[in-house]
Amino acid sequence: MNKEIIGDYFISNGCEFHASKITQETITQPSVYEVIRVIKGIPLFLEDHIKRLQLSAASLESNLQDIIPHIITDIKSLIILNNYPEKNIKLMVYHLEKETPDYIMCFINSSYPTPEQYSRGIHTVLVHAERGNPNAKVINNELRMMINQKLEESKAYEALLLNNRGEITEGSRSNLFFAVHGKIYTAPVQDVLIGITRKYIMKACANLSLDIIEQPIPFSMLDYAEGAFITGTSPKLLPISSIEERDLDSANNEMIKNILNEYNNILEQYINKNRNDD
Repeated sequence: MNKEIIGDYFISNGCEFHASKITQETITQPSVYEVIRVIKGIPLFLEDHIKRLQLSAASLESNLQDIIPHIITDIKSLIILNNYPEKNIKLMVYHLEKETPDYIMCFINSSYPTPEQYSRGIHTVLVHAERGNPNAKVINNELRMMINQKLEESKAYEALLLNNRGEITEGSRSNLFFAVHGKIYTAPVQDVLIGITRKYIMKACANLSLDIIEQPIPFSMLDYAEGAFITGTSPKLLPISSIEERDLDSANNEMIKNILNEYNNILEQYINKNRNDD
């Protein structure tokens, strides 16, 4: 974590520390985590991140009830302490075996897509891998290192996971959607990490009266999909221009562009509401 941190301060168990004091040895596994984007001083969809954090911990038989109010307060304090950076916060909860687990949070190096990547789309590759517990956001350093190597070798933006049934489930750090004959397809919730952005993309589709179908995505869908995109905290909605050797004109797909515009509207409404509440 010490290699990721930016900003002058981090918070651990309710105490403020200078960033120079953070050490990698602080964190033990198993641990659960969330990455929360901050825009205009607002931690986006904070309630959803907190709920997923609790569910991830519960899957490992840990109860975070006693520390959740402190975590929420500290996230807001961290933003003020570091002078409102528009970056991502990483929140990690560890020592899950304890009655009251420990937590630490800081701003981290945050990479967002370029305007060109939004306008042209991004290259992706396939990786034969699946999460042991897809619904829990649990750190898996071995899988992350393997995928990072693959991304570096292929010069790809994201790796799409292919399970042992030949189904494309999700990205290594994103959810995945396909546009087919005027409908949107995505893998079912039991097969993926239930992304926060995924939830609001589905809301955007509902607002636009688009059919969204949750079903296993066969590899063969690559032969007839009209477009595809990934979603996540940092990329929001990002069109895919290619999956391995298959080209997709996703960035020019009208349905995908409309979904992105509606998602941005939802985002602005959330920011404005929470700024007014504060």
